[in-house]
Amino acid sequence: MTRKSILQPIDIHRKLERMALEMLERTEGELIIVGIESTGFHLAEIITRHLETYAGKTFRAYRVKIDKSNPLMSMPQTDVPVELFDGATLILVDDVQNSGKTMMYTIRHFLQYPVKSVQTCVLVDRRHNSFPVRSDYIGLSLSTTLEDHVVVEMSDKGLEACLV
Repeated sequence: MTRKSILQPIDIHRKLERMALEMLERTEGELIIVGIESTGFHLAEIITRHLETYAGKTFRAYRVKIDKSNPLMSMPQTDVPVELFDGATLILVDDVQNSGKTMMYTIRHFLQYPVKSVQTCVLVDRRHNSFPVRSDYIGLSLSTTLEDHVVVEMSDKGLEACLV
């Protein structure tokens, strides 16, 4: 299996920093950053560190776990305290958006709470959407074939995105 690096660790760092700045520019009030287990949560943690640097206040990354292969069989599980939702902007973070299915079912879960708005953030958007989800913050838009796969994984240098 051939692997082609599409984002080196330094590129990912810069893109996450830029997205954090955009989040601060485009939102008002409380932000809740929620990462989809597991790589999405790791990206959310990095984004919150950038937010803290530029906003000068503390942020926390929360996680949500969803069965990506069969999202209707169980409700997503999250560690966000319910009282934080009231009037806040929720930003849902994932590593790669393929069809939009994971984002759609996860957003559906959060719509039961009184959030001000829900925004989405992905490191790589493959543009093969089958569901009406467009990300608000995108690190890299990439046109691929349906047979291509994009993975974001830890290497000895840090996070790296590869086309396999």
